[in-house]
Order: sequence, then C-alpha cells, then structure tokens
Amino acid sequence: MIKPRLAITLGDPAGIGWEVVRRAISFSAVKRVCSPIIFGDSVFSDYFKNTEFISSSNMGSSLKIGYPSKKAGAVAVAAIYKAVNHCKDGKTSALVTAPVSKESLKMAGIKYPGHTELLAALTKSPKIAMMMVCGNIHSVMVTRHIPVAKISKNIKIKDIVETVNLSVNFLKKTGNENIKVALCGLNPHAGDNSILGLEEKKFIFPAYKILKKSGINITKPIAVDSAWLKTKNGQYDLICSMYHDQVMIALKCIDAAKIVNVTIGLPFLRTSPGHGTAFDIAGKNKADASAMKEAILYAARNTNI
Repeated sequence: MIKPRLAITLGDPAGIGWEVVRRAISFSAVKRVCSPIIFGDSVFSDYFKNTEFISSSNMGSSLKIGYPSKKAGAVAVAAIYKAVNHCKDGKTSALVTAPVSKESLKMAGIKYPGHTELLAALTKSPKIAMMMVCGNIHSVMVTRHIPVAKISKNIKIKDIVETVNLSVNFLKKTGNENIKVALCGLNPHAGDNSILGLEEKKFIFPAYKILKKSGINITKPIAVDSAWLKTKNGQYDLICSMYHDQVMIALKCIDAAKIVNVTIGLPFLRTSPGHGTAFDIAGKNKADASAMKEAILYAARNTNI
C-alpha cells in the first residue's frame, strides 16, 4: 500500500508545535498510515533527521520561547505558505498544521485571525467551515474567530445554510449516510419563543426551513445544552452551533486530547489539533501530542476527500 504524503507544519516556533509534531510522528499508528513531510524553520531540522524536512525559513536561534513575536508569526506563516503550495501542486495529499498564535500573526502583519481564514484566502476558497471532530462527535460553527459582541450581527441565514450544507456533504464523503443534524439556537433556551432574543426567529429558523426543504434531516433551533447532551449520547451526527465557544467548551469537557480541527471547503483536506500554542509549557518537555496524533490519523484516513 502506498502511504499518503502529508504536509505537516510546525506552527508558532515559540510554542509547542515542533514538540507535539515530533512526538506524534513517532507513534507506530502514525508511521503505518502516512509519510510525513515536515515544514518549518531550519533551526528545527535536527529534530527531524529521520523524516523528510523542508525548510521554509531560517530564523537562527534568537527567538524567545514561550512568547508571541513578529518573528515567530513570520516563521509560522512561511511554513504555511510553502506547505499549501505543495498541497495545491499535488506533492502532498493533505495538510496538518501545528498551532499558531493569533497575536504573533497580527504582529507579523497577517490580517487573518487564524489558520482557517488564512487558508481560505491562500486557496481562494469562498465557502469554508470549521468542523471540530472528537471521536464520533462532529460539530461545526457558523461564526468563528470574532468578538462575542459581534456574533449576533454576523448570524446570517445564508451562512447557516452554507455551513450545514458543507458539513453534511463532507460527512457523506467520509462514509456517513442519513446524517442527523442538531441546529443550535444562539440565545439561552433557543430564545424561548423570542422572550430571550430574536435571532432564532429572524435567522436560524428560516435557515432551518431552507435546509429541511432541501432534504436534510435537521432539528428546529434547540437549546445548546440539550443539543450537546443528545449529540454526546448519539442521537445526532452533527451539531451546528452559532459561535466558537458553543463548540469548544463542550468538546474540551468531553475529551480535550482527541479534538481535531478540520477545515472543510478547501481544495485539499486540512486538520490540526484542537489546542493552542501553550506558551506556558513551551520548551519544558510537557506537551501532550495526543491531539496532534489524532489530527494526523484523521488526515491520513480521509485523503481521498
């Protein structure tokens, strides 16, 4: 069997990226299913002597570990650019990214708040979604990296419809059929018949009607807590939330070590671990590589998507 070649970036060089990547690719389960191609600054090449390593920058050893910086952001982005080009050219089958720092990216002049938005721009992908996978649980968010104060005005009917359609189509490609979708409300108790908010009536319910009419097996807007309990118990295959923390708080309580971030809508599959740069433990040999391993395994299993 020919193992797929996966492009793996090291993320922010001041964080735990290189550490979790090195540990993850050493697992026998990973070695069996893929050939990792590492993209990062040349300073890390000695840590990957038995693995194909492609240098994307040459920062030297002056970087301060555990802190965001302009240089760290530039190094992280350079690896992403080069890895994306390899995926676009067909040299690698999928992209797996170690965590980046949004603060470092901003310092480096990158206008995008994270990987998801940057990758969409680099690949000119007009419709993307951020799906979080944790074991058998699949969840997706309509809005992503925006302030809480701006969530309400960014809830649009078309965005909800597009997010659910992208997610359902993606899951069908992975072999899932008859996907049951739990559609979350924005407000407590899903607005409680507009007593606690009008977003459900104005935007979320109209989106539900469009999706239901198209043949998707989806609920009317329901309370987030109920949606998560029922999804965790296997009643639904996909939970569609309205914003970032509706997904991430629940998943990190369920099993933080198994969360995989999947960007859908790109011309190639992209995954990453569902955690950040962990500057507080960078360089201390404490980082858990479980989520990175899961991200690599997920990419290896689904390179045909």
